[in-house]
Amino acid sequence: MTMAVAELTEKIDIQPASSEYTALGARYSHSGHSLNYSPILTRTGMDYYDSKNELPDSYRMSTAAEELAIQLALKKAGKDPRKAEVFNDLFGRKNNDWYAWQWTETGLRVPKGYKSDKSEKDEQGRKYFPRIVLIGDHEIGEVLVPEGSGRAVVEWDEVFGIPRVMSDKFGDMKSGDMKLENHTTHFYFDANPEKDDRSGEYDVSVARGGRWPHAGHDRCLNVRAFCGSWLAGTDAGVRQVQGSLSEIKRI
Repeated sequence: MTMAVAELTEKIDIQPASSEYTALGARYSHSGHSLNYSPILTRTGMDYYDSKNELPDSYRMSTAAEELAIQLALKKAGKDPRKAEVFNDLFGRKNNDWYAWQWTETGLRVPKGYKSDKSEKDEQGRKYFPRIVLIGDHEIGEVLVPEGSGRAVVEWDEVFGIPRVMSDKFGDMKSGDMKLENHTTHFYFDANPEKDDRSGEYDVSVARGGRWPHAGHDRCLNVRAFCGSWLAGTDAGVRQVQGSLSEIKRI
């Protein structure tokens, strides 16, 4: 049964972006595109694959980069994305207090021939893991994904919508980067994913959620790259969108 068609009442013009991974000798760019999207998520209660299959004709789910573009546009306009209506479902606001787990079209795959925990460190001693970025079933490019552990994101890759640099301060669900000013988003990443039986690869989905409040602190957005696309949960949902994706080029 196909899910109900969402009303795409919002539009954003996603700006061109580029990113570079010196250690990989890789640079990427996209030219930008326009996106029509629903301001609310559609609850599916299904895994990524089944959620995708249930989308109405001509609709798709958003990518991690598109969700990031919405978030950064709010921040650029002087608004706190944690308080924005477009992210209400991630925080259990309205919609019957649903704390959504949001699938995106973006995934991360362990490159062939690599051990999943293969990593390298930058000059500051921060740990990074080589990964292939997926958009749906397509391998788009190779990147270095920072160690997550709930740290706050301080720099983004806007081409792929994943974190580039994390705070040096440790943060988890019980304690965190509360002394780091103006942070809005935390990152969780499984460097040792299970094999996905459908893809036959070691993949994780780049999902989104809201950090529960604790110790009197404000809630934050989460990027959650620690679950396989085959895992189902009653809180799962997607954002229905329309619009052709920008071609991502390696330059």
